[in-house]
Amino acid sequence: MRLIFKHLFKNIWAHKLRTFLLILIIAICSFTAMISFDMSGSLNGMIKSVVSNTLGTADIEVETKSPVDDSFADGAPDCNVLKMSVMASAFDRHIDFDSSYVNRSQLTVFGLDPETAKKMNLLLGDTKLGDKKAAIAESFAEEFGYKVGDKIVFHGEQDKPVEFTVGSIEKKQGIFNNGELAVISLEDMKELTLSGELEITDVLIDVKDDSKVDDAEKFFKEKYPTAEVTNFLESKEVKDAIKSVTRLFLVLFAVCMLLVIFVTISVSERMIVDKMSVVGTFRSLGISSKKTTFALMFENAMYGLLGSIIGVLIYCLIKKPFFDNAFVIGDADAIKPPVEMPKAYIVAAVIIGAMLIECLCPIKEAIKAIKTPIRDIIFNTKETEYRPSKIFTVLGVILLAVAVVSFFFKDSFVLNMTCFVCFIAGVAMLFNYVERFIAKLLAGLFEKLGFPIAHLAAVEAGNKKSTVGSSVLCVTAAALAIVIYIFSNSLASMYDHAAFKCDVICALGGCKSDMVSYVEQLDGAEKVEFFYYTLDNLKLNDEEVDCYVYGFNDEAELLSAYDVDVDHLEKDEVCIDRMLMRKYGFNEGDRIKITFSVKGYLPIEREFTIKAKVKIDYMAATGNSVIVSEEVYKELYNDFPGFMLVKGDDPKALKKTIQDHSADFVQVAYTKSEYDLNMALARASISLILNVLIIIGVGLTFIGVVSNQLIGLEGRKRECAVMTSVAMPRKKLSKMFLIENMISAGAALFFAVPVGMFMSYIFGRIMDVLGQVMPLQIPAAKCVIYAIFLFGIFTLVSLFPIRALKKMDVVSQLKYE
Repeated sequence: MRLIFKHLFKNIWAHKLRTFLLILIIAICSFTAMISFDMSGSLNGMIKSVVSNTLGTADIEVETKSPVDDSFADGAPDCNVLKMSVMASAFDRHIDFDSSYVNRSQLTVFGLDPETAKKMNLLLGDTKLGDKKAAIAESFAEEFGYKVGDKIVFHGEQDKPVEFTVGSIEKKQGIFNNGELAVISLEDMKELTLSGELEITDVLIDVKDDSKVDDAEKFFKEKYPTAEVTNFLESKEVKDAIKSVTRLFLVLFAVCMLLVIFVTISVSERMIVDKMSVVGTFRSLGISSKKTTFALMFENAMYGLLGSIIGVLIYCLIKKPFFDNAFVIGDADAIKPPVEMPKAYIVAAVIIGAMLIECLCPIKEAIKAIKTPIRDIIFNTKETEYRPSKIFTVLGVILLAVAVVSFFFKDSFVLNMTCFVCFIAGVAMLFNYVERFIAKLLAGLFEKLGFPIAHLAAVEAGNKKSTVGSSVLCVTAAALAIVIYIFSNSLASMYDHAAFKCDVICALGGCKSDMVSYVEQLDGAEKVEFFYYTLDNLKLNDEEVDCYVYGFNDEAELLSAYDVDVDHLEKDEVCIDRMLMRKYGFNEGDRIKITFSVKGYLPIEREFTIKAKVKIDYMAATGNSVIVSEEVYKELYNDFPGFMLVKGDDPKALKKTIQDHSADFVQVAYTKSEYDLNMALARASISLILNVLIIIGVGLTFIGVVSNQLIGLEGRKRECAVMTSVAMPRKKLSKMFLIENMISAGAALFFAVPVGMFMSYIFGRIMDVLGQVMPLQIPAAKCVIYAIFLFGIFTLVSLFPIRALKKMDVVSQLKYE
């Protein structure tokens, strides 16, 4: 055994490039596994992180119809209770360019108990409140020039003025994630009221034992039946989101795993071929087949162990930064909840699974190596002729049959995934027949045309193990790469769509359209339109759901926020998102009862006819859009537009003029280029990930095909030596290898395009079932161009065996026998 281990570790160190490639492949596999099984399992923590950023450790929010008293939580599970009072306060501001011009601005003031708020991570420990001290948001202080110690006057009920001192300026964390606001103590909040007393109707609750959150929710719902009780982690929407994202991770893991397994099999096969002399040596020394098998598998297991540990470590290193950046709103000083490390059993399962995959991928070749007679090993007689496996043929037909049957169940996630995996696996097992048929046709064609070298290349392309194996690897990996490419292209198309066709985009702060009507009269303003939308809790027949409600303007020219095939909506007509229609079984032409403002004081019920479905909502992209006519929207929510869209000559000058004269009516204004840049930066990370996936997929496939070609050359060296010595110079032999590889890659990619497009269609159905709002675009022309690019990449593979062929010692190969 000592001899075996000594050889194994020496072999690992001797083949540095191969060791690096195998460890890289298994590290990628392990990393994607950790993302799938740990990240999805951490979704509760992720959502808790988002909630914690704004609501601290609060688990439940209770909004009552009448004021609460000190007995509010009597009888509830042990918890911290934070009563809050919120008031819209006015204060005087000065315009920088004209000190004589003063106008009134609005600011939201929160009143709360500072000690309880600090316990619940809503405020930092050094925040100073009480004794007429106010904590203000940093963005507010920068905009209006406030510093610690400055005086600020808040106007309360009936314009009652109360002077406060700026006690601290807070960064965007905790309660200050809610926007530009000020926080004071409850006692100081009383000063802003006429009666000197507060009526508390909003309470945050932190249940000390998280396992009793459900019990606390049930308690408050029973005690306050008219109150709105929100469980931040256990709501139906959150559970649906967790389920959807978990399945999405599983789909991405499946795609990566299929790609990695196909490539790993190829690279591992190359290892077994290289170690045939070692197998012969061990067995000549009397080492048993069992120990020889152990030696072959142990080296692969070591690669699996090292690669999986690296993959797990990389995941552990990026998990906290990823959570802090993706799920924490604010800057470096934001309150960040602890990020738990992956569970030990998940890490162990991924490492053991990686070792098993690395051992199972080459198992077929390992068994064949052990069964090879010592004489054949010594004389290096390898079987290079391709013979299709009957078992794989039958299994491939069964898998394709399963894929065909499951294809008709378009609304099932499990059956769509089954169709996706079975189809690509079936193609991999049966494609050799397609490859050999094409090679046979080309061989006949080249013979008739009198191209002997091309004829021989076509014959070899259909008969040699390495060439057929490369072709199978190409078609499967290229099809999966095309799926990722189509997904990336569809996402990019959605991101590149311009929701606004104007020059200046203004987000309005709760004002009516006539309050900013003067913008139409500004120099340089050519056209002004208003975009009406709101987020509301609706009831669609009997189904309660949060929806984005839009007001449809027949004459809108500056807006392209949603894709819907209507030119006009009557007052009794509505358009509903295709995801909602799919989920609840609605069809165009159906009559539907919609209740608006379900959680408000005066819910409004209307009956509509569904005129069309919303194909995609480019604004929210959440799959829960409802579009009514602008007239109906104003009846429901009054004339409060969300955006003002302005078209003009000089966007920068127009933007500055609007900002200077609109006070708080305009919360923020962007030129079109600024808006597009912000959106591009926000979406850059996911685009980068998809592009990296494509590069990794193509790179791994390239490595696998190179390995196949080099393996093939090992078995054909003496054949090539004989051909070189008798009739064919190395130049023509190299040409034969090039044509052979072009036939193999061409046949594979010719079929990879339709296979990839079909799999993309299945992938799109999976995305629909998961509620991922992205219309899949399958551009045939781009797919063909992408396939031509891959063809060029895979054709370059022939350079490796050609290079090895030039270094081959013909005399040594002929004398070997």
